[in-house]
Amino acid sequence: MAARVVTLASAFVHSSSSASSSSSSSSLFRQRLSFRITLTVKPFLGSSSRGKLMAHTIAKATLGLTLPSIIEPPKISFAAKDVDVVEWKGDILAVGVTEKDMAKDENSKFPNPILKKLDAHLSGLLAEASSEEDFTGKAGQSVVLRLPGLGSKRIGLIGLGKTASTASAFQGLGEAVAAAAKTANASDVAVVLADSTGLSAELKLATASAIASGTVLGIHEDTRYKSESKKLALKSVDILGLGAGPELDKKLKYAEEVSSGIIFGRELVNSPANVLTP
Repeated sequence: MAARVVTLASAFVHSSSSASSSSSSSSLFRQRLSFRITLTVKPFLGSSSRGKLMAHTIAKATLGLTLPSIIEPPKISFAAKDVDVVEWKGDILAVGVTEKDMAKDENSKFPNPILKKLDAHLSGLLAEASSEEDFTGKAGQSVVLRLPGLGSKRIGLIGLGKTASTASAFQGLGEAVAAAAKTANASDVAVVLADSTGLSAELKLATASAIASGTVLGIHEDTRYKSESKKLALKSVDILGLGAGPELDKKLKYAEEVSSGIIFGRELVNSPANVLTP
């Protein structure tokens, strides 16, 4: 089949008319510009096999410079354990505290049983350091200290505000734990509430689930299109003081799977158009 030539034609028409009257004369000019375009695709030259090869090459070409990559949510092992906080061994022991938990008596000691026990094993350094850091347990506050005397390398205090009774507050605790783990490049973390006495069995399940969800969402970073990215160090998170057993483990697993689905949706939305094709 012969190839047609792209034709561009233009016509410029100039017309004028005049009319005379007793007082004046005027001329009217009308201009018209028109284009005619004929465009057809020229077939591949040469043998049919060469044409097929060229067509196949074009079909395989990737638009732009961005290549698709596999979405991999963080792989963290969650476990609910009944372990004494002073005996737990790992990188960071994170304690979720309210402003009430951080209140001290006239001797600058913690009345809260968990904090009192930790402070005793740290020879009073926890109370002293929290005062020096002006840590009062307000929401958004966090401090991580490296103090000798515990099974963990570091102890972290995470502020929960005046009270902590909602899923969003405990999810925020998980996100703060993830941030602390990133900063310290920690691989093993434990989370415990300074006061969990008022939580029912059902609320303990919901609390552990929210902490796990916040940790997964907080630790994740979309590094698909970065030339260099820091490898995720966090491998395991133990949740202490909220009980243990298959029901709680099942709840933690479910929270991890739901969080992975959320991450998948976020990365789909953030994918460029040449990757997120129909």
